[in-house]
Amino acid sequence: MTDEEILNLKLKLEFENPVYDIVDEAINYAIKTQHFKKYDLVKLVMMIYKKDYSCISNTNDYRDQVKLLDEYFQKEYNHSIITFMMIKTVLAYRQTDKYNAITSDIAVLETALRTKKNIEAEDLCIFSYPIENEEYNDLMMKIEANPNFKYAMAITYDKIKNQSQNTLN
Repeated sequence: MTDEEILNLKLKLEFENPVYDIVDEAINYAIKTQHFKKYDLVKLVMMIYKKDYSCISNTNDYRDQVKLLDEYFQKEYNHSIITFMMIKTVLAYRQTDKYNAITSDIAVLETALRTKKNIEAEDLCIFSYPIENEEYNDLMMKIEANPNFKYAMAITYDKIKNQSQNTLN
């Protein structure tokens, strides 16, 4: 097994690790208590990328826990915890009818952000291909290196989280 295959296997196992649920809990708490509107979560995502955790409440030590998990993930995998969480959130829909619509939205948004035009997606498999081939490290590198892909993921994440919050209320 190559180093890349081992890394992808480790990342695949991390998707099942319940320790990361605290990041999701902290984000959901911020959405609820700070009355997030459309695209506020995108701002929070970008703040976490910049290592600014001030938008996360210190209630239940959320801020410290998110910071520690982000530092661990950066040290262990050389990726941000928020990239991992956005992928994990999309993967939660993998066995549903919504999954194809979500991955298509990511592709359409990435194309629109990159070209500044509202045209058809140039690469419908920008997200789904690496997932299907279990190339998690490659996907995370592409998201973090490409601002258009990063924003497309953040916008999709915002949309998913807002829809799930609205169904809870």
